[in-house]
Amino acid sequence: MIASSPDWGASAASKALGAAARARLPRRLSQAVVSAYVRYFDVDLHDVDDARLGDGFASFNAFFTRRLRDGARPVAEGEHTVVAPSDGLLRSSDRIERGSTIAAKGHAYSIGELLADEREAETYVGGLATTIYLHPRDYHRVHCPCDAEIRGVTAVPGRLLPVTAAAMEREPRLFARNERLIHHLDTPLGAMAVVMVAAFGVGHMSCAYRQVAVHPRQIQRSACDPPVRLRKGDELGVFHLGSTVVLLTQPGVQPTELELPTSVRMGQALFEGSAST
Repeated sequence: MIASSPDWGASAASKALGAAARARLPRRLSQAVVSAYVRYFDVDLHDVDDARLGDGFASFNAFFTRRLRDGARPVAEGEHTVVAPSDGLLRSSDRIERGSTIAAKGHAYSIGELLADEREAETYVGGLATTIYLHPRDYHRVHCPCDAEIRGVTAVPGRLLPVTAAAMEREPRLFARNERLIHHLDTPLGAMAVVMVAAFGVGHMSCAYRQVAVHPRQIQRSACDPPVRLRKGDELGVFHLGSTVVLLTQPGVQPTELELPTSVRMGQALFEGSAST
């Protein structure tokens, strides 16, 4: 089923919102905009450095992509512990079946479509696809779920439709239709992919370790040679408004005892696994 909103309309409106969010604002106007947003979405600012709050934000985007004070997100230790790559609502953790399909309440899409690569999708058969929805109140930077070598990043063009539960009911393949930024990881627990899914209102997504085109018109695959080494908790990328993260893991990684859906914070333990052979 095709969403009723035309591609150009949703995309143009979303990009316009992104441009407005990046516009520099006078200090008093910035303080008023941020204050209204904080009240409306009940944003917790205790994790932001007091000095940073005092200085204010040059734009709404600067506030939305705010960094946190040191120690605000403790990263669970353990060589075989996989942590949440972002804050948000952990909606589901679904087994990837033969044929690389996910079929769960609210969404039904192919892992090959999600990754824009059918061959790589086979890597994750028998593993888990874990979905974290970022609320407007959340911290919107995405981090490495475990020690890893980044072997590449893929930017996939697509739509900028909302990722609400209602929207996913109307368009089950939404995650495979929206714009995506995919981080390809090699880890002691096997291959992983951290998929950043854009949504309506997302100005753009940025990559922390490599320059990636904004709103690409065609798929762009960038290999990292040599691979980029990151530690667990290091930054992968940033949502400039929006959205959703899908973490793909191979078999052998087991979820911790969490009753879904549940709120998680970046650095919180999600999985335990054994070293890949």
